[in-house]
Amino acid sequence: MRGGAVVLGGRTIWRDASFVVEPGTITAVLGPNASGKSTLLNLILGLVPLSEGSLRVFGQSPRRGNRRVGYMAQSRAADATSTLTGRDYVGLGFDGPRFGWGRDKTKREVIRRALTLTGTAAFCDQPLHSLSGGQRQRIALAHATVFSPELLLLDEPLAALDLAAQAEIVDLVNLVRDSTGAAIIVVAHDLNPLSSIVNQVLWIARRQVRSGSVDEVVNESVLSELYGHPIEIIVTPRGRRVIVGLEEEFAHPHPHPHPHGFEHNEEAHQHLSELYEEETS
Repeated sequence: MRGGAVVLGGRTIWRDASFVVEPGTITAVLGPNASGKSTLLNLILGLVPLSEGSLRVFGQSPRRGNRRVGYMAQSRAADATSTLTGRDYVGLGFDGPRFGWGRDKTKREVIRRALTLTGTAAFCDQPLHSLSGGQRQRIALAHATVFSPELLLLDEPLAALDLAAQAEIVDLVNLVRDSTGAAIIVVAHDLNPLSSIVNQVLWIARRQVRSGSVDEVVNESVLSELYGHPIEIIVTPRGRRVIVGLEEEFAHPHPHPHPHGFEHNEEAHQHLSELYEEETS
């Protein structure tokens, strides 16, 4: 992206964004709720237009249904009550909106590969409602990797998970990166669980975007400039960064209503199966 800006409904979401995501790297997208983190993913998916600047995905303009890009949406409350099995859920990522014939063998192999990669084969035949939150997130990650994407977009994969489950998902994300060489972009609320595997940070706040390494972005000078008031960062002996001055922001890790009356994180979200508009060859 070069000089990117997004305007939705007459409102500037963010502007002057420039960054590069390299193969085999993990980028964390951080910032307050409703700052436009999910909007960035929707841009890459071709669901939202760029208002200014340029964005190239594998050298081309973003487009819907690009199988080189995998997407894991935010967890949905419906998944916790769904009777769909994990295997069938992963299969939806293969089928897309069209259900054809003569592809059963290919579909089984693609699903098997995704389940193996994410370590979910042992519980994939159980209904989603019977799985733990961490297990459902692992199934969702398998769903997103059915086409072995070269770029993987993960929207809040750690949300609503306890520390142990968060650590498992972080290890799995790192394993997927190491095993496939894919570039991975992770929208998150807290850097600390991801800090050991992140190569780049995009921090979005007050319609601004800063990008760089963890040390280049998550420091007192940059965050104080972004938020317009003094920010203090305390690094614990274990390397955790405690950010002083953003207590209210980090006290509410889950999406809350947008001031204009809609849920910001829902603005263009769709089930992954709706994104793949081309038939599987």
